[in-house]
Order: sequence, then C-alpha cells, then structure tokens
Amino acid sequence: MKKAIIVLLALLTLLVLALVVMVPEKKVQAGKADVVVTTFALYDIARHLLGQEAEVAMLIPFGREVHTFEPTPQDMIRVQKSRLFLYSGAGLEPWTEPFESFGNAKDMSRYVRLREGGHAHHDEAGETHEEDRHSTDPHYWLDIDNMIALVRGEEQLFTSAFPALDVSKLRERAAAYIKRLETLDTLYRKRLSDCRLDTIVVSHNAFGYLAERYGFHVDAVTGLSPDTMPDARTMTALTDIVREHGIKTLFYESFVSDKLVASLATETGVRVDVLQPLANITADEIGADYFRLMNANLLKLHDAMECK
Repeated sequence: MKKAIIVLLALLTLLVLALVVMVPEKKVQAGKADVVVTTFALYDIARHLLGQEAEVAMLIPFGREVHTFEPTPQDMIRVQKSRLFLYSGAGLEPWTEPFESFGNAKDMSRYVRLREGGHAHHDEAGETHEEDRHSTDPHYWLDIDNMIALVRGEEQLFTSAFPALDVSKLRERAAAYIKRLETLDTLYRKRLSDCRLDTIVVSHNAFGYLAERYGFHVDAVTGLSPDTMPDARTMTALTDIVREHGIKTLFYESFVSDKLVASLATETGVRVDVLQPLANITADEIGADYFRLMNANLLKLHDAMECK
C-alpha cells in the first residue's frame, strides 16, 4: 500500500511539472520576487522583511486549518513557480511531502529548537504527564527565541535567493522585527510573573512552547493534532483539574470545534474564550500581525491565570 502511494505521488509530481511547462509564465512587476509560505508566522516575518520589494503569499487561504489542508494541482504549480517555498515542517503539514523534493522548498523547522511533547496533563503534585512523549511539537513559533531564529533564517534565504534586494534595508527590517520580538518577550515575562493560577485548559495542545517559556502548565482536550478524540478518562481528569484549580476560563481555537470545551465548561460552570496559536488567522483577523495577535493572547492569559 505504501509503495502504491509513493508511486501515485511521483506520477502526480510529474503531471504537475508537465502543467508548469504548459502554463504561461505569470506576469509580475519588475523587481518583484515570489515567496510562498504555509503558516502565518512565516508569512508575517516574510512580509515585514521584504516590504514592497517582493510578493509574499500564503499557500493556505486565511480561515483554513493548517493540519488538514489539502493542496490542489494548482497549488503545486504555484509552489513550483515560486522563487522560495517556506514550510514549517516538524510534522505540522504532512501534505507538504510531494513538495519537499522541489529545489525551492525550505523546511524552516531546521532553524529552530524543537521540543518533545504529547497530550499533557498536570496533576496536583505538580507533575506533567504526557502521552506520545516522543512526538515533536510543531508549534515552535510561539517561542520568541524560535521566532528570532526564523527571522535570521529568512533573512539569509532572501539574501541568497534575491540578489537584487537591497541587503542593507533587509538587515534593518530584520533587526527592527527582532527588537519588537524582544520587547514582546519582556512584556510577557512581566505580565505573567505573578499569577494566582499556573495552569490553563485548552482544546488543542498547541501552547507547549509558550507555557514552557513563561512558566505555566497546559492541559489539553486533544493532543498535538486537533483531530484526535479524547476518551472519558481525559474529560474526567480535566473536569477535576478545572474544579481543583478554580479555573474560570477554558480556551479553544477558531479552527477547532468548541463542542468538547463547551461541554466541559457547562459541566464545570466556567466560561470559554478563543486563544490564537497563530498557525493561520481567520478572515476577521486579516490585517493583524504576529505582535497584535500575541498581545491579544497575553491579555487573555493574564486574565485567565489571574495575574497581578
């Protein structure tokens, strides 16, 4: 079965390459470059660094879930014709496998520190229990050090791929973006330094890097993949955690059904709110950048954990 799938992917790739030859070259403005990315964090860095000197596009439309996106033959053509294709890697987008052989494809997870992590539960003794301990957590852009590494990685790639770019301006933009990241990091540390609670409960275990960096715990309804279904034991354990810690807010994501979290909230008599993991943004968030969305997350975490 696996061999048949590999053969099918190879045939599809050949078909796409044939279509690339048949499709006329798209017309772009003189001096423009073409960068295609898969996730919002990569997109935000690229558009800030390149400014008006290059065209940056999300392969996944805003409002779509990253994990389960299915590219079309037209998407494959779009990637093949771009100068650079940046994808998150670390297992976040399993559908990128046919693209990985393209010479313009860059796995950005190679620039960052990755953590292991599965479906986490924090007990009253202060211990964290995880299933699938050896799974790689792909939500690495929620760690500021990783974002800084991504900025430097993209700066390096753009310098090599687009020799006509003004390198001095590119460096200035990268330095300015990194400075904003460092300011954001300082703000997070300050606002989350003194809190009554040290635990949040979320629908999908996407916030491990954030929790690790700022010293709180995450308990999740589902694991690293939002498609996994929790068992009765998990839901009972979460109910106990909410009640024992006195948690008053549960979080879900815009792209993940809030049904289970809503059920848990009804069971425990608490409210629900949205926390943004920034893999993609909703149609209502178009125009926002990484910093605005991370600041919105900070306000919600500050209130949920009852920080001073």
